[in-house]
Amino acid sequence: MKKQRGWKWSALVALVVALVVSPLYFIAIGGFMSTEEIFHKPPYLFPPAPSLSYYRDALLTLLPYIKNSFIIAFGTLLLTLLVSLPAPFVMTKFRFELKGAVSFLFAFVQMLPYTAVIIPLFLMFTRIKLIDSHFGVMLALSVFLAPFAIIILRSYMVSVPSGLIEAALIDGAGYFKIFTSIVLPLSAPGIASVSILVFLLAWGNFIVPLAFIKAETMRPLSIGLYVFIGQYGVEWNKLMAGSMIYTIPPLAVALLAGKSIVAGLTAGAFKE
Repeated sequence: MKKQRGWKWSALVALVVALVVSPLYFIAIGGFMSTEEIFHKPPYLFPPAPSLSYYRDALLTLLPYIKNSFIIAFGTLLLTLLVSLPAPFVMTKFRFELKGAVSFLFAFVQMLPYTAVIIPLFLMFTRIKLIDSHFGVMLALSVFLAPFAIIILRSYMVSVPSGLIEAALIDGAGYFKIFTSIVLPLSAPGIASVSILVFLLAWGNFIVPLAFIKAETMRPLSIGLYVFIGQYGVEWNKLMAGSMIYTIPPLAVALLAGKSIVAGLTAGAFKE
């Protein structure tokens, strides 16, 4: 009976994996085929005459956009960590009024759709002249991602023993020293998980760069893929090759650090 149930669960998991992986596979092989081969019926499961030229052309075209994507993703990560590292420490280890209101605000911001916040942000950033700049996009993305990072890190920092902090205070350590020498090292798995997730979310964001960047030379890869969609047609093979290039960093992170992300998030959830 157990083996039969195990077989059914395995089949269900295999079906879900196939549904998730099959579009990615057809995008990957589409970058090796001509447009006629892509739309061949029945579809090819393997490229009949694979060519690397579409991947090469897509990569050369998208290089400036790739550079912009890395600038925005790493810049957003830096800004988000600057805010989200000390905030949960203060929220978990200090008593102050409105702590509950602040926690609710962070959770509330997570529920808001981007479109509800992006217009007020756009008007504010226009006044302070942050439109059409990478820093403006990083700052806008940090507005959305910092509450997420704070909520995750709070579950880690709340588990840091208060007795350890009190002992350090008795020994003469200041709060900055305690934060950098005790709290951050003990929260390292959570910080690593949050850093990876923030990078991936910033890398894949589309709507914020679209709203805040008008100059073509400053746009990231998420928007740069549009260069293959022209007025008179779509270069499907280059678009698929470019899409595959776009997915390589998140795919590499998922393959290399997937277990660490899950372990980091669940460890924070079950700490006492």
